[in-house]
Amino acid sequence: MGGVEWAIWANENAIASSIVTVIGGIIALAGNYDMWQIGIYAIVIGLITLLLEYPRSKRKKGKHDHQRRYQYLATVIVTRGGVFTRNYFIRFVFYLVISVPCYFILQTILGALCFMITSFIYLTAGVKGEEWRPIQPKEAEQGPKIIAEPTRPPPRRPDEAMAGGGDHSGIMQDSRV
Repeated sequence: MGGVEWAIWANENAIASSIVTVIGGIIALAGNYDMWQIGIYAIVIGLITLLLEYPRSKRKKGKHDHQRRYQYLATVIVTRGGVFTRNYFIRFVFYLVISVPCYFILQTILGALCFMITSFIYLTAGVKGEEWRPIQPKEAEQGPKIIAEPTRPPPRRPDEAMAGGGDHSGIMQDSRV
């Protein structure tokens, strides 16, 4: 039985964390609460995190890799980021650090807790030796083979349909005579 791939779980958790953080930031801005600047910070960090985490990584075994819809552009960005976007130890530190300002207002505390949990899941993935790898687009598969069209309109006798030829006079002969 195979082991758990922690990075997949961390990726889904990071996307949920970014959405929760953006919603908390919007609430902080809409309510005009004290320290509403942290609400702006939460929105910006949530959107950056969503962009970073949107592309899925290739699995270890590589059999059931499912891309998210329209993930190609984000995959290019994460691939160009090099070690800063591929290494899960760096993601652990990143999520731990960005969660700290969100603890200072009530509206973004839930997002901060989610980011902290995400960071520890990425730590576990890093310890297990996992790393982000892009899913390569599959080559176009060839379609079905083209079957030659019939030369005579229906009704056709079975032997003509199989052989593709035969008597083309169009007159059916009765075998009872």
